[in-house]
Amino acid sequence: MRKRLTMLVVGCVAAAAGCASNPGALDRGIAHYRSGQYFFAVDDFNEAVRESPKSVAAYVNRGITRVRLGDLNGAIEDYNRAVQLAPGDPEVYFARGNALVAAGQYLTAVDEYTRAVELSPRFARAWFNRGTARSMSGQADAAMKDWLQAIEVETDPWARSAMRRSAGLEVQPVVAVAAPIGQPTTAGTVAPAPPPGMKTDGVPLQPPATIAAMPPASPAASPPPSARGVDARALATRAIARELDGDHDGALADLRAALTMESDTARREHIQGLLRLLESPR
Repeated sequence: MRKRLTMLVVGCVAAAAGCASNPGALDRGIAHYRSGQYFFAVDDFNEAVRESPKSVAAYVNRGITRVRLGDLNGAIEDYNRAVQLAPGDPEVYFARGNALVAAGQYLTAVDEYTRAVELSPRFARAWFNRGTARSMSGQADAAMKDWLQAIEVETDPWARSAMRRSAGLEVQPVVAVAAPIGQPTTAGTVAPAPPPGMKTDGVPLQPPATIAAMPPASPAASPPPSARGVDARALATRAIARELDGDHDGALADLRAALTMESDTARREHIQGLLRLLESPR
């Protein structure tokens, strides 16, 4: 069975009525994020949190950015706060599950996705990513059941086809997404949105730019601008997050960059193992 954790539809979006923080800070953070200036984006989201400490959007967007910088502990802390503020929002559990997968905490991530599907039984992306987490923890049969459930409840034909390919149920490999998932969101949403034309739980979404924004350019073409400020271990953990976001080329680029930067033998072997996992054929 395919072990690679590719999934092209793992973004999330949820309404956050009444919890929008300083629009200026959020907007600046999103603009910096989209241009790959993650450190500046974090500063902006820090300001958004200071201005509105109960803003779910500010915490989730800062968490997304921290994942890109390899700061998984900081990201999980942000998601923990978001869960406290919005305990009934399945998208927040989904986002925290993605960060936990990137941190290698697969069983804990399964619990997060389980909570998400309990709150929203037709949350196809949460079903699929729970399968991914189970696959990574060695639960192949349970993973396939989750993937099949995700395919069954997904209403968007494009997303359903992508799921089938990712689960190894179709011969053709998954192609690069026109706009991969994971972009920080504008005020009024609390998490990243799917690519243009997709739907979340039957609700059409405005097509925002996304984590590896295509326009203006795919990160597959060149390393992200912020990579120079990230160490090898951060790049390696960020690679898994990018793979979960559907940015397979970006994940490989991060791992290859991390391999050239890493001098520790044990960590180099770990990075090489991740590369073999992501490069393995179906």
